[in-house]
Amino acid sequence: MAGPTTNVEALTSECFLIRNAITLEEQLALSEYIASRDKTPINEPRAMVPGPRTLVLGDDGASPSVSCRHGDGSIVSSMVDKGVALLQREGLATRMAVTEDIGQYTKLSMATIRYEAPTGRFPPHVDHCSDSAVFLASLGRSANFMVRGKGEREVRRFQLHSGDALVFNASTQAGILHGVESIDEGASKSGEALAAAFPVFQTHRYGVQCRMYF
Repeated sequence: MAGPTTNVEALTSECFLIRNAITLEEQLALSEYIASRDKTPINEPRAMVPGPRTLVLGDDGASPSVSCRHGDGSIVSSMVDKGVALLQREGLATRMAVTEDIGQYTKLSMATIRYEAPTGRFPPHVDHCSDSAVFLASLGRSANFMVRGKGEREVRRFQLHSGDALVFNASTQAGILHGVESIDEGASKSGEALAAAFPVFQTHRYGVQCRMYF
């Protein structure tokens, strides 16, 4: 049986939404990879309104990020390369001012933020990271997301479901305003299947941010 259809939508001139960017099988593998590296303390005091928590995934057991190189065959670079190929197929890979072709990245830095439903949120902000783009994959509960392009009045609001991805120019010049407004207590069919294998996703959403450097 065929899986969910993958499609790409340009939200702004330098921000693209990829529906069903990664399959359920790929989501399960990515979740297992994150769980195997996660050294986030589990005995931290619980806040009355829990905020987003950046997981500890680094090789040193203390830092949040994992580094990869283009073409290294890792689960992270393979996921990003698949997304890049989708943008190339749609003729969108050359539309970011940060690079002539988003497929020309040289290295990646992956970090994961955990959001609890329903109160998890991240205020609207602009990344100020020159010479980089972001591939942001969503796992678990559905996130209520917002994006606004530089100089635009219209705010685009939409849900990021488990397996969806957002790709955007992360430079100051691009000025892509984005944020997480809340997390649904429900999830897509894919998100519920993921939660059956990893109970954390019964109540949480992971934002898996892969920063691409050129």
